[in-house]
Amino acid sequence: MLWSEAKDTDMVKITRRSVLQGTAAASLSTGAGMFSRPVAAQEDELYQAAKKEGRLTRYDGIFEQKTIEAIIEAFKAKYSGIDVQLLRQPSQTLYTRLRLEIQNGVAECDTLGTTNILHFVELKKINELAAYVPKDLDKAPAAFRDIDPDHTFHTAALSVTCINYSPQKAPKPPTSWTELVEGTWAGKISVGSPAVSGDVASWVVAMRHKYGDKFLKDLAAQKPKIGGSSVDTVTDILAGERSVGAGAPFSYSLAQKAAGQPIDVSMPTDDAILNLGVTAVLAKAPHPNASRLFANFLQSVECSQILAKAFWPTLRSDVPWAEGRTLETVKWYRNPVDGLAAEVAEGVAKWKEILG
Repeated sequence: MLWSEAKDTDMVKITRRSVLQGTAAASLSTGAGMFSRPVAAQEDELYQAAKKEGRLTRYDGIFEQKTIEAIIEAFKAKYSGIDVQLLRQPSQTLYTRLRLEIQNGVAECDTLGTTNILHFVELKKINELAAYVPKDLDKAPAAFRDIDPDHTFHTAALSVTCINYSPQKAPKPPTSWTELVEGTWAGKISVGSPAVSGDVASWVVAMRHKYGDKFLKDLAAQKPKIGGSSVDTVTDILAGERSVGAGAPFSYSLAQKAAGQPIDVSMPTDDAILNLGVTAVLAKAPHPNASRLFANFLQSVECSQILAKAFWPTLRSDVPWAEGRTLETVKWYRNPVDGLAAEVAEGVAKWKEILG
């Protein structure tokens, strides 16, 4: 896709073919310094233009703070001279802020990442996304490679939602979503809110697909503690306030376990819920070349190695997941995209009606 219509003379004109022949990077180490390596010649023109811009601003609702910071530090180490300003908040909070910026004509965000694909569908409709094909996009799983035929938004992460629990307080954790709401865990459940978190919204839609509103009513009967982000389930479990988490983050829970915290995950026999972390470059991005370079990095070997180290599913078949899991070995369900906007809105409304 040629950037022939770009008006800015500093905008790099670049095609997918010209960037798909980069050299694979070295394996991940504990320090970001391992990523300080010469940039492949095919990418150098974009890098030089990005260095003239000197920075980019990333709004991110996909990754927890530690993981997105690791990604940014590795990016900065590889592409010296480009700073990254990060705003890390729940997906809906970021989207609401961005829409206000657009409404007021204040361009602060260069690149957005959220766990709600509908944000990008809406932004595309109002021509606020720039079309771009990131380098190495063809290394992503085929099912999630071309989620927008016009390439205005892309998969940046696979987010798995499961049950998490305290091994001390729940030595025999629930093994399915239905078991979670049968009564054993009354007063012991933590859950986020679909009005705040894209992952929780995806989970609520999936539960309604599988079990109807009865599931939400059964969950309400357990008197759960309702937070905002799905990450709040981890906070509540580690604080001893709850024993199990519903709609909980697979990756962050395992990362905390690896750090020595008393938490683990239970993969539901009636399917973990797979959601996509989606990313895009804004049409009016103040730093368009740096933003495209960051989009490339999200598809890179280096980024997938960081994700694996943080127990996230990787986007590349040549970088294995932690603990030997693969997309093929995890039993998962993903909501169909058709009609999803209406289903999310209805799910949030039903949640408020039933759970408050």
